[in-house]
Amino acid sequence: MKSFSIYTPTRILFGTDQLTPFAQAVAKLGRHAFVVIGGGSTERLGYLAEVTTALEQAGLRVSVFRGIEPNPESATINQATAELRACGADVVVPLGGGSTMDSAKAIAALAPALSEHDIWPFVRGEPREGQLTGALPLAAIATTAATASEVTPYAVISNRTIKGKSVMAYEFLKPALALLNPAFTNQLPPTATRDGAADILSHVFENYLLGGNESPLADRHAEGVMATVIQSLPRVLAHPDDLAHRGQLLWASTLALNEYANAGRKPSQFVLHAMEHSLSGWYPDLAHGRGLATLYPAYFRWLLSRNRGRDRFAQLGERLFGITGADAPERFIATFEEWLDNNGLRQSLGNLGIAEADYAPIAAYTVKLYGDGHQLDALGPLPPAEIISIFKATAQQAHALRH
Repeated sequence: MKSFSIYTPTRILFGTDQLTPFAQAVAKLGRHAFVVIGGGSTERLGYLAEVTTALEQAGLRVSVFRGIEPNPESATINQATAELRACGADVVVPLGGGSTMDSAKAIAALAPALSEHDIWPFVRGEPREGQLTGALPLAAIATTAATASEVTPYAVISNRTIKGKSVMAYEFLKPALALLNPAFTNQLPPTATRDGAADILSHVFENYLLGGNESPLADRHAEGVMATVIQSLPRVLAHPDDLAHRGQLLWASTLALNEYANAGRKPSQFVLHAMEHSLSGWYPDLAHGRGLATLYPAYFRWLLSRNRGRDRFAQLGERLFGITGADAPERFIATFEEWLDNNGLRQSLGNLGIAEADYAPIAAYTVKLYGDGHQLDALGPLPPAEIISIFKATAQQAHALRH
């Protein structure tokens, strides 16, 4: 196994009966909670009222910021930070999916830097990357099974003005608390549920395929997460109110990106994420999970066509689908693509409204921001021309868009 360092400071409260203990724990972090929500579904469904009541009963004052976008904009984060400073809140409580949690992290990090009013200069690739020094305490409430932002140091931020999407990462952005209540996910529409499942899978696919064979236990951890998602998603779609199935997806989401799935492997780039972040930076209305699902088959086939990761695909075929034989890697991809199709997750970039004329600038942005300026590293070079070829190869998936 490779050497590794893992820091997991987040106290996780899982279950439908954990809101009161969560609120009581938040009260130990601060006196005035700044609750951050998205477009209004958490309020419409009554979750905001539940959370606000619990926080107030725990002795906290509560202020609410509404309007975080699905791909959160730096300008919105700047506005929210100004409102937090004006009201004097001292603990940030995101209630929502990955975009809301990522935004809350950025707000919490920008707020103490009183002379700063714009988050964008601090993201990857910008002049002041890595220069923030601390954050207000964070207590996250996840309402989607997708990003695991409730336990990670990452915040992904978009800038519509420049068609950019970048990331900031600090250990101090890991929330102190996380509430995982399956009941807060059972009203997710089918499309959001599907997209979230695709995102969960990507978090374990990335390093599993590129990280080598040195950590068999990490392999089993990752395979358990993948198998849970593959089995649970169709059950959730068939029975959306079943909290047992929702809970399986929600917990899989957290376990996919809590660092244990990669422990002992060699580090690798998140190639799928680099390509998708660039796509949804250019097209801000593209859901992250949907973009990832669209890239899976083409990216996987590209790796095999270069004889990269063949042993890893073969292992996935056997352990997830019972596939053996010399053609197991190819059959794994075909079987997984069938699963995508059966669960409404298979389509082309063209189906999503991504113009082929934009492939080249998107690919160039990908290697500039997420690579070395010339290429990504996917067990070997992945330059812009090859990224474009992957984008183009999604066209063969177009016929399957019927959900």
